Amino acid sequence: MKHQINQENLTTDFLIQNNQLKNVISIFKAVSKSIPDKTAIISETESISYGELDRRSDLLASYLHTLELKAGTSVAVCMPQSVDRIISFLAVLKIGAAYIPLDGQLPENRMKMMLDDSHTELIITGSTYIDKFAGMDLKLLTMGNHVYETSEDNKQIIQPDEIDPMQTAYIIYTSGSTGVPKGVEIHHEAFYTFVHSFTKLWGFSAKDRTLQFSSTGFDVSIIDIWIPLFSGATIFLYPDNKIVGKPLLDFIVDHNIDVVPYLPPAVLSTLPTDTPIGCLHTLSIAGEVPSEQTVKNWCNRVRLINVYGPTETTVSVVSHQFKDDDTNPHIIGKPLESADIHILNKDLEYVNSGITGEIYIGGKQVAKGYINKPNETAEVFIEAPEWMKSKYGSDYRLYKSGDRGFWRQDGNIEFVGRLDDQVKLRGFRIELKEIEHHISQLAQVANVAVKVHRPQTGLPILIAFLELYDNDKERISLEDIRVRLKQSLPTYMLPEKIILYDKLPLTLTGKIDKSKLHIPLQKTERKAKAKVEARDLKQELTEIWLDLLNLEHIDENDNFFDLGGHSLMLAQLHERLPLNIQKKVSLPELYRYPTISLFVREAENRLSQNEASQQQKARLVEQQLLKDAELPFDFEITVQPDPQILANPSHIFLTGVTGFVGSHLLEELIPKNPEALIYCLVRAENEELALERIKSTFLKFKLVWKIEYENRIKIILGDLTEPKLGLDESTYEKLLKDIEVIYHMASDVSYVKPYEYIKKPNVDGMANILHLAVNEKTKFLIISSSMGVYSWGRSFTGKTWMTEDEPIEQNLPAVCRDMGYIRSKWVMESMASKAREKGLPLINFRLGFVVCHGKTGATPLNQWWSSLMRSCIELKAFPLVMGLKDEVVTVDYVCKAMVHISRKPEAVGLNFNLNPLPEHDLSLTDFCVRISDYCGLEMRGLDFQNWFEQWRRNQELPIYSLLYLFTDDVHEGKSLVEAYENTYYFKSSNTEYFLKDTDIRPAVFNKNVIEAYLRFMKMI
Repeated sequence: MKHQINQENLTTDFLIQNNQLKNVISIFKAVSKSIPDKTAIISETESISYGELDRRSDLLASYLHTLELKAGTSVAVCMPQSVDRIISFLAVLKIGAAYIPLDGQLPENRMKMMLDDSHTELIITGSTYIDKFAGMDLKLLTMGNHVYETSEDNKQIIQPDEIDPMQTAYIIYTSGSTGVPKGVEIHHEAFYTFVHSFTKLWGFSAKDRTLQFSSTGFDVSIIDIWIPLFSGATIFLYPDNKIVGKPLLDFIVDHNIDVVPYLPPAVLSTLPTDTPIGCLHTLSIAGEVPSEQTVKNWCNRVRLINVYGPTETTVSVVSHQFKDDDTNPHIIGKPLESADIHILNKDLEYVNSGITGEIYIGGKQVAKGYINKPNETAEVFIEAPEWMKSKYGSDYRLYKSGDRGFWRQDGNIEFVGRLDDQVKLRGFRIELKEIEHHISQLAQVANVAVKVHRPQTGLPILIAFLELYDNDKERISLEDIRVRLKQSLPTYMLPEKIILYDKLPLTLTGKIDKSKLHIPLQKTERKAKAKVEARDLKQELTEIWLDLLNLEHIDENDNFFDLGGHSLMLAQLHERLPLNIQKKVSLPELYRYPTISLFVREAENRLSQNEASQQQKARLVEQQLLKDAELPFDFEITVQPDPQILANPSHIFLTGVTGFVGSHLLEELIPKNPEALIYCLVRAENEELALERIKSTFLKFKLVWKIEYENRIKIILGDLTEPKLGLDESTYEKLLKDIEVIYHMASDVSYVKPYEYIKKPNVDGMANILHLAVNEKTKFLIISSSMGVYSWGRSFTGKTWMTEDEPIEQNLPAVCRDMGYIRSKWVMESMASKAREKGLPLINFRLGFVVCHGKTGATPLNQWWSSLMRSCIELKAFPLVMGLKDEVVTVDYVCKAMVHISRKPEAVGLNFNLNPLPEHDLSLTDFCVRISDYCGLEMRGLDFQNWFEQWRRNQELPIYSLLYLFTDDVHEGKSLVEAYENTYYFKSSNTEYFLKDTDIRPAVFNKNVIEAYLRFMKMI
């Protein structure tokens, strides 16, 4: 030795730096020589020193030589938790062979598959598991005293410097997508490099007393066996890793354990948080994303380290220490010095910070590949692109992880999920991990797993399986959980069922075992009758509900939506109603009657009465809309605000920030108003969750969230639908005094909900914003209306062109026959216009249909246009409806235009149509033809009825939930979609004038825009 070594200064890094050690065997030899008498391992039945561990593993290695085992062969080790198991691993390494850890609880046929695949020449086992190998044509070595009988003089072990760095050290089997396990070959250089980098970063040393908890068949066992041993620490072998919770913590405390190198997050969540933890100061987690509550519970009690890395890149390539002010469980950290992390797009190009890509890993820790599986190896262990080789070398390889993440601005990586965790449900691509993440943020949730359940009949559904903390099981209801999830997840990602488990089942490696999660009661097969009389309607409807909702029992007063119903199920429900009732009750009207008792009562009333004509119905709607468009309170504006405030405001109020347009507008407002504090109205439990909602929206739509934004916004926890925004008196009064400019972007954009349902967020919300705008002091109000306020009015006005300043009242006959959303937007704008007439400084933007971002292609997947396009692409057909235009525009255009124009004092009092230029105003047919031409997705045009019949019973199609738009007669035998044929052309003189000296123009949907749009939707 070159330096005096003792327990206080012995670390792996110290040994490597001062002894030029080149592999793990030389590290272990140096440790055992330095501290031979120090206790290395303590089990239930024995303990062993470093010197004795070295000696006994030498003797076993010599015995293995007598069995004619050669360097480069594979030796399996299948033993229970014991000192002998670790001796066996060491001995195999010392003869230059590769060890294969087998968990004795694996099914025998799976073990045989692994042994055959790896061409294993010997199995080292003990009496506990020897019967598992009966009948297998393999050499067996049963551990016992005889293996240590070789004399010291006859020891035959390979010298550490004889080990080839590329020689396989161990083989860990992982699950294969085909059901056949794959053995990952980790070579000595990768093993050694990881040990050096990891111990150097986190500072393990001979002073530590550590816990060995993991199953040795899991690669994280490298952390809780070899990292401590190569650091000179004392390892305590935990007797049974199925025993968790308080007994595990008691073991840690009773044995004065100060470092737990690895626990699965699911196991950590079972440890009591109100109990002393003794000497414990460091704990690592790995394998899956922890719940945020688990992180919060432990990050201020211990040094909590998050470890990330695929088995194929030697345990860990990235790690991160959680802090009190940094508990985002998806942050996996920064790369180890021995690992290169590349986040790339599908063309193997770097993505910008904040943009999600696939995680590729390079460097010395990349495994050799999958043993005896060249095809599978070639799929994920790939040659680096040429531009990368110029930096890293011609033989540089990458491991394609299948994990998705992005670089944060602080240099950390945030994990997004698995590519193969994505499921397609009801036409949407859904990340199950994202749902699990949001559920795990609930303080009461200890563990969660989300699965897709596919019943024999009916649609597949999402089911969430929850394990709650013991002291919270009586404090939170399933309804509470559903309400909270609705605040953070879109409807299509809400689990239809939530099932509580006392303890979620775990795999041998400590992960949640989804294969063992089942619905307690399986429903029976049912068939609805083809036709029923009115008196049988209750029974028929009950049968349909039970079938759709996959339930055994239901009460006539149960709410369809509370039981997991959604818009797609509603479309199915309507389609399965008897024809005479379908004609009496439209699909959107089902929202008004969400219980069996309410619906049956209404349906029977309608069956017994003469139906009102379309004209009579429209007249009633018109009366309602005109009434709702009246200002709900009186006010008088005596003092106008200073017009110069618009160019440089100090206090801006923004609604809709967690929506598509609102989030993009926030990104545009921040740099354009450098002196302004932007107040963001968000519905959430607390400011932390509100901020997380905003960040999640940015991430979802490929916007870059910058840390400095947090100093530029102020969260207002409120509810647009409530008087005074649901705020307490003092908070609301302060807003009245401080706010100078209001941007009102919030709307419920549902094409299914009836007007009565959508009125509260849209119409009542507008009334509440007007109250904020005119009280205490007058504020500038900028609103986002819609080109939809013109509806399909051409059928009634006979006009071809509409200007920005023509009254929208002339389109009311069409609006009254349009969907609830359009009615609400007409009322919102009418109400705002009346306030403008009374002196409110208003700027009104009418947005065309905001399809996507012109560069990133980002789009809300559940919106009308995206659902229609995805459906047409899947059908390979589109409807030939002439002149069906939605005035499609991009979100970057409308936000840039709104911010630029709204800073001009002379814009006050005007309307601005943000629609395409006439020469670029695409119809549905034009758009689909461009998709075919630009992207090679062949689609043919069909007449409307033929196209409709292609899919009207295809429940998996994204457009299915909007079935009524294509079926319900709204005017002269036409459906609503057909009514929009040959709609207006629009003039946008005000908009063109205010943008004439800028480069802000409506995007042309060219090849680049459409490709980006389809790529975001994963259609190409």
